[in-house]
Amino acid sequence: MNLHEQCLLRYLTHPDELSYATEILKLNNKILEQKFVVKNILANAAKLNYTENID
Repeated sequence: MNLHEQCLLRYLTHPDELSYATEILKLNNKILEQKFVVKNILANAAKLNYTENID
């Protein structure tokens, strides 16, 4: 079961804790976004700078 399913299950069993489950999902999404940026954008920029020829 992934985090989104856990949060949905938590909401269904405790509907008064919707804001808590929403904050957990927002935090998880932010972490995933940062990992994506580091892995795909910053790593590729470093490769470009490293392999660039200087004449």
